[in-house]
Amino acid sequence: MLVRLVWCVLLSLSAAEFRSVRHHYGQKHAEITFPSDSSHRRMRGFETDTADGLLKIFHITDAHISLQNDDPPQTTRMYSAFVQTTDRASHSQTTSSAEFVKLLKKACSEKVDLIALGGDILNFPSERTVAWISEQLRGPGCGIPFLYTAGNHDWHVEGKEGDQSYDEQREPQLTSTLWPLFEQSAATLGRAGLFGHVHMKGVEILFIDNSNHQVSAEQLDFARERLDQESQSPVVLLLHMPLALPGVSLPPKESCGHASWGAAGDENWQLEGRPRWPQGNEASTGEFLQLVRAQASPAGRLVSILPGHVHRDFTVGVEDDRKFPPAANRTALACDPQQQGCGLRSFVAVDAEDLSGGGAGGDVLHEAHGAVQYNTLDAAEGGFRFQSVEDMRDAEEIRLGRRIRVLWRPACFAGEKLEAAEVEEDLIACCP
Repeated sequence: MLVRLVWCVLLSLSAAEFRSVRHHYGQKHAEITFPSDSSHRRMRGFETDTADGLLKIFHITDAHISLQNDDPPQTTRMYSAFVQTTDRASHSQTTSSAEFVKLLKKACSEKVDLIALGGDILNFPSERTVAWISEQLRGPGCGIPFLYTAGNHDWHVEGKEGDQSYDEQREPQLTSTLWPLFEQSAATLGRAGLFGHVHMKGVEILFIDNSNHQVSAEQLDFARERLDQESQSPVVLLLHMPLALPGVSLPPKESCGHASWGAAGDENWQLEGRPRWPQGNEASTGEFLQLVRAQASPAGRLVSILPGHVHRDFTVGVEDDRKFPPAANRTALACDPQQQGCGLRSFVAVDAEDLSGGGAGGDVLHEAHGAVQYNTLDAAEGGFRFQSVEDMRDAEEIRLGRRIRVLWRPACFAGEKLEAAEVEEDLIACCP
């Protein structure tokens, strides 16, 4: 019998209560156990089994689709940048439109419940491209319900004369060129598609358009109203830009609410053919970041934030100071790591045969407690992320990314090892 061991490295995880929110995640999946009074609600790495009460989410962001160079020279730079791409998994040459269709077919074959489109699905605003995307969502995408929030490239035409502000094109494009995507989505929409929500299978998914690096007072009021509600439902927040939360080391151009964001640091205004950013963040943006921190699990219902924009996955190629195993310290906690039930650590799954032979390799599985801000690789390179939510009773079996089976029980987090007989063919070595 092949025995699998799980070796743990503690990064910043306090001795959390076993009913706190737990994440197990990798490059393309995220498994989250959300507790309620009578059961755990689990958001997990995608599996092909179906079950009542299981919500399956498929996150697609930054596809950068442009079917043609619609309006040269204003669209030429972005069209040329994505006329051909490389699939990150196969390393083969492809196109952003082909990758998008492939991802929709995958979502259809896996029978997901919701597709979350996280912005920059278009390379620049184009009625023809919007019509094509809508057709693909109905065809290869099997008509699966979807949410859509805009990215900065969805609404920005470079070098447009007459713009007085850097985001002047946003609302006019949202309510015209991009409106069919909002209209066909599953969301209850706010004004101009700047925010919205949907409630499916006991989970609430919110979206807020922060594609201009900011969150307005109107959007802040919406977020407060939804997050302050007395409810047992876990909340997933769909954004385009990552939030500049503590521990996030992204520059101002790649994040929302960065303290140094403003005209003085706007290095791309000429390249992108637009006016400079204003002098600094809106007060409502800072208040929104504070709200997210206050409502993040374990203190609140917010369990997951899904942004894109930066075209990379934060769980890749990151190591802690000990160099073994790779640590997920670029995946940001939305909660306060000093708070009980908030932290990150990594697992290395090693075959017993490897250990007997002196080997130290193995699969790295990341774990977090509390609310986590993920990031998803751009769809133009084949990137995606599965998440799903279901009710789970205490001590149920969890499958981690189809690589290792773990029987998770409260005793394990108290530092006690489970007996091998209790887990059939698997042995769990727990971190105290």
